Amino acid sequence: MKTETPSLAEMGIRNPEQIKDYSVLRVGDDMDVLKIDYKRPKNSFLPKRRRYEFKRVSKPMPGSELRGEQAIRYDISPILGRAIAELDAILADSKRKSATSHDLKQELKELRDEMNERIAHLSEMIDALD
Repeated sequence: MKTETPSLAEMGIRNPEQIKDYSVLRVGDDMDVLKIDYKRPKNSFLPKRRRYEFKRVSKPMPGSELRGEQAIRYDISPILGRAIAELDAILADSKRKSATSHDLKQELKELRDEMNERIAHLSEMIDALD
């Protein structure tokens, strides 16, 4: 299942399937930094980490008794909020795939063990006939 990523595409991210992790840092009152880590193919010229800066949106605080700096609150950028939601969906999909891969490998191992036991039992039965 491929996750739609219009906000990430708007930010210039062309390979969302290569994203392996991200972090968001608040730098000051009016700035957030999004760092995205990638798992790139060997010998790739593309960076393993990219950094994006987002200005926070300033809004007046409710209530008229506050003045100056206290009268303003800073909210996360809407683009950053949508990008975080898309990143969470991408990482959830990759975790689901890795869990499925792990489950299939475990099932394959159990099948091999069972088949080896059956082959050994049949060999014993053949040897007993001789």
